[in-house]
Amino acid sequence: MRHIFFNLAFYLMTLVMAAITVPVSLVAGDGTVRRLFSLWARGTVWLVRHVLGAKIELRGMSHITERPALLVSKHQSELDVALMGTVFPDYGAIAMRELDDYPLVGGIVRKLGHIKVTVDGERRNQLPEVLEGARRVHAEGRPILIYPEGTLMRPGNKSRYRGGVWHIYDELKIPATPVALSLGLAWPRRDWKKYPNPCAMEFLEPIQPGLPKKEFMALLEERIETATNALVREQGSSALLEKVVFDFETQGSGWKV
Repeated sequence: MRHIFFNLAFYLMTLVMAAITVPVSLVAGDGTVRRLFSLWARGTVWLVRHVLGAKIELRGMSHITERPALLVSKHQSELDVALMGTVFPDYGAIAMRELDDYPLVGGIVRKLGHIKVTVDGERRNQLPEVLEGARRVHAEGRPILIYPEGTLMRPGNKSRYRGGVWHIYDELKIPATPVALSLGLAWPRRDWKKYPNPCAMEFLEPIQPGLPKKEFMALLEERIETATNALVREQGSSALLEKVVFDFETQGSGWKV
C-alpha cells in the first residue's frame, strides 16, 4: 500500500511543480527554472524516503574533490534523475529533442539547457550536435550527464555501452566520473509499483583524460558494472540494511547553480 500513497503524492507534487514552473519559465531566467527543478528533485527524494520508506545512501563523495565535468551513469528510473538533481541541480544531460515539443513542459526542458538528440528511428550522425552541446554546457561550468546505455535498465541488467561518451571525454579533455546505482531496487524503471528497499548512488574514481577509445570504454564499463552489481547484491539481500544515509533535508549539495 505504501507505493500507492507514494505514487499519489509524487504525481500530485509533480503536477503542482509543473503548474508553478510553466508560467515562471516564460519570464524567468534559466537559473530560476533550475532551482525549481532542484526543489522538485529534493521533494521526490523526500517522498521516497519518508512516504515509500526506502533508505537512500549516497556513496563515494570522497571522489568528488572538485566539481565534476562529465558524469557517466547507469539509468534505472526517474529516481536517479531526481537524486542527481539534488547533488548537481544544474547538470546538462543528453536528452531527447522531442521533449522540447511536449505541451507545457517543453518550455521547462528548454530552460534546463540539456544537450539534445533526435530520437526518430532515422540513423544519422548526431555526434557534431552532441559535441556542440557538450562544449556549451562545459563552458557554462555545468556538469555533463550521460547515460552510456541510452535506456532504462533493471538492476542486474546491462546493455551495450555506446561510444558517444568517449567522444565527449576526448573532445573536451576532461575526467569522466563513473556512477553506479542500485536505485532500481526501490524504483524500478517506470513501474507503478515501488518498494521500500535500501538503495544507493555511488560516485566512482574518475577516469583521467587521455585514454584511447577501446581502453576507455572497457574501463568505464568494468567500473560501472562491477560497482553496480556489488550494490545490487549487497542491498538487494536485506530490506533492513542500515547504512549512513545522506541527509538531504539538512545538507546542501555543496555546489551552487
